[in-house]
Amino acid sequence: MKTLIIVAHPQLADSATQAFLKAGAQLPDVTWHYLDERQSINVAAERQLLLVANRVILQFPLYWYSAPAILQIWEEQVLQVKGSLAGKELGVVVSTGVKAEAYQAGGAEQFTISELLRPFQALTHKLQMTYLQPFVLSQFAHLSESAKQRLFIAYQQYLTLSVSAAFSERESWFVERLKRMIAAKPELKDRVTLILEQLETQQEQLDELQWTLQMMKASENDDE
Repeated sequence: MKTLIIVAHPQLADSATQAFLKAGAQLPDVTWHYLDERQSINVAAERQLLLVANRVILQFPLYWYSAPAILQIWEEQVLQVKGSLAGKELGVVVSTGVKAEAYQAGGAEQFTISELLRPFQALTHKLQMTYLQPFVLSQFAHLSESAKQRLFIAYQQYLTLSVSAAFSERESWFVERLKRMIAAKPELKDRVTLILEQLETQQEQLDELQWTLQMMKASENDDE
């Protein structure tokens, strides 16, 4: 699967959040594409990028409950409502400066992120694409290092894994990334190997639990 990330940010060079996400996007078959407000949009080139992608990600900070103006301009000039994007996936990665709890009924912002992003859902429907659940980063600067590490993995999975990926697929994905880390940085081999062993143990326990549940279900069917 090929993923195209369309990045709209008026102050990209000063954004620690986008620098973090860009590092996470350094993956095979993932293209990071920044919309530079200082340059004109090459419509033909932009459409070609969309044509070869299977998953399109619109990535931006939430500005006044919407996206930066450059993304709106890009949509107006580039997107076509003639089926060229039909069947592809569209996701939204959005960063906010307030706590996640603020975006709910009764919260400081009163509306959920999903409600505020409904125009993108409507756009997806119009283009006959499949809308993915938004990926939200709230108050990135205040996250702990461990929280950022979890976010890093979750972001990479959002970019590359299928929507219906089961737990076992996600674990296999993580194991593969750890093996690549060992190959790239041999000095981390001992630490990463320990993590891999823990994952294998957890997988064995999960397999055993699933087997037990299947046996219990079969036993219930026999009793009937």
